[in-house]
Amino acid sequence: MTEQQINQSIDKNELILTSSEKYIHYGLVVNIFIMPVVILFLFLLDLVNGTSKRLNGEMFSLIIISSVLGLFFYRLQKSKLKFKIVETSLSREELNKIIQQVSTELKWIIFTSDKRIVEAKTFPSFFSGSWGEQITIFFDNKRVLVNSICDLEKPTSIVSMGRNKRNSNRLINEIEKASR
Repeated sequence: MTEQQINQSIDKNELILTSSEKYIHYGLVVNIFIMPVVILFLFLLDLVNGTSKRLNGEMFSLIIISSVLGLFFYRLQKSKLKFKIVETSLSREELNKIIQQVSTELKWIIFTSDKRIVEAKTFPSFFSGSWGEQITIFFDNKRVLVNSICDLEKPTSIVSMGRNKRNSNRLINEIEKASR
């Protein structure tokens, strides 16, 4: 993750994705919107060519339902990029111990760790119900920003069977417990 992405993510309290990561994260939304866009395109093409047909109730319903579903899944996926934030006076060394403890417990593999960010992934078994999760932790003064989403290097997934929530909540609970 670049320094610019880190700064933007912290400023917006939202994980900033690259273009390819956006396509993976929002893949379902793109696929849902393809149908109404193609139907409308073909209708407008017929209209321009003078061979227009009326949109029947079924086609109109398909456009409306697909659009509503697309918007719903867009908002759902967008909300998953928000960070959970915890205020703490713990030192970075103390936070590192907590992160190490939680990562061992939840089987995270840490692949980036520096003064501003920790990134980890999970690699669950085939029958676990998840392709894997991507955990991002930022350190910003006395704040720790935590995000867990479905792994962006795997096929699009909108469900993690509660694993993303568990990843974030477990880490935040441990930080809050140690901060008391």
